[in-house]
Amino acid sequence: MKPILVREKNVLNKSINVDGAEYEYFYNPLHYHPEYELTLIMKSFGQRQVGDNIENFGDGDLVLIGSELPHVWKSDDLFVSQKTGKKVQAIVIKFLRDFAGSTILSKPEMSNIRRLLDEVSPYGLKLEGGLKRIVEQIMLRFPQMNDADRFIHLLQILNIISQSNEYRLLASTTYRNEKVENIHRINIVLDFIMEHYHEHLSLDKVASRINMNKNAFCRFFKRGTRKNLFTVINEVRISKACQHLIETDMNVLQICFACGFNNISNFNKVFKKISGISPLLYRQNLKKKLTFSPSV
Repeated sequence: MKPILVREKNVLNKSINVDGAEYEYFYNPLHYHPEYELTLIMKSFGQRQVGDNIENFGDGDLVLIGSELPHVWKSDDLFVSQKTGKKVQAIVIKFLRDFAGSTILSKPEMSNIRRLLDEVSPYGLKLEGGLKRIVEQIMLRFPQMNDADRFIHLLQILNIISQSNEYRLLASTTYRNEKVENIHRINIVLDFIMEHYHEHLSLDKVASRINMNKNAFCRFFKRGTRKNLFTVINEVRISKACQHLIETDMNVLQICFACGFNNISNFNKVFKKISGISPLLYRQNLKKKLTFSPSV
């Protein structure tokens, strides 16, 4: 699917839009909008795409999205199928560049924030470490704040981020020059992997989805995602394996084959490489927790 432009309806005539509601699941189309966006995931896990960056996400995921940057959070099928009855939730703050007025960013005191919005945010930022903890604590209060407090605290958040280096850029430096048609073709491949992860996926089979030969496809996919095809396939399969470990009583061998792996040794190796622990330990840890979220 090509990224679509979304225009926010500012029916309340506010410069900052805040949404903290619960939903059945996250799965908007890949989209972009003129607003900047701060998203803190409260309850959900699945896959996040920001530009050409594709990663799994879970509770606590905190990202700043730049204006016009294509993005989407896709909740795992566990939420989409509603097998657990659990809902998803995020705190999402959207704002335009001039939310504080058309001239304020031109002030010399705003140089750090100006750089953050104009030069850094176009790639998307995943906040980490102490920076994430500080911003998260402020964002958790946003749904209960009045409009004036939201205005003040959003400036505070942007100022804090602009003076920190505890974040990781998501989209590659070449992504902004990527053609829309190439983004569309990457998403055809990603959707195909999500639908057929449990099958044998050869390089030929996947490349044929966008009418490319193997060599051209490998170069194209690596340039567009910064990962090779089988790394992405394995990430999707392990995400699905986590789902089975959470919601079913299937044993590890059954899950291995259900997720497209053809031998248990390779499954255990890939699972530990991505999640950091073995499938059995992952399931044991889940039983000790009241909440769950894959760490992949």
